[in-house]
Amino acid sequence: MSEDLDQTAAAYALGLSRGAARAAIEARLSSDPALEAKVKLWQENFVALDLAAGRQAPPAGLFDRILDAIDAGEAALSGTVTWRAGAGVWTGMWPGVSFTVLFEDPVARRRSILVRALPGSNYASHFHDKGHEECLVLEGDLIMGDLKLLPGDYHIAAKGSTHPAATTMSGCLLYQSIAF
Repeated sequence: MSEDLDQTAAAYALGLSRGAARAAIEARLSSDPALEAKVKLWQENFVALDLAAGRQAPPAGLFDRILDAIDAGEAALSGTVTWRAGAGVWTGMWPGVSFTVLFEDPVARRRSILVRALPGSNYASHFHDKGHEECLVLEGDLIMGDLKLLPGDYHIAAKGSTHPAATTMSGCLLYQSIAF
């Protein structure tokens, strides 16, 4: 489930990344030289294509009609949000551990995230000072002291508790709901 930088950069350069996904990419550009270089490469390639194509204006509103057609392919339920697999922007937490934000509720001050850890990576010990943390193991294993969590296992850490350092032998994918 690793990010395809070319896909992310091309979608950004073409203007296909919109809303929160576009804002996340823009926030990341100055601190991610690899992504910044890919975006620049795609922008240069698209400019070269544009220059080679000649000067025939597309029909008015064509781009909006294309985006509407893409959006129409998504089954939307009123009052809901859907994130497709691979659509998130992954940010590093610790070496071998990254996360992507699925949803953030600024009023409740809670965030739903996916955490991905590579085999053998460690997750630092941390204190839960802002609220409880919920964790559901989706793939792999997560080991905290004598506690070993496997796919389908649910774990909650109460406000005021401390997690010991954690590790994963096979790598893992976790769903977490956390306070911020």
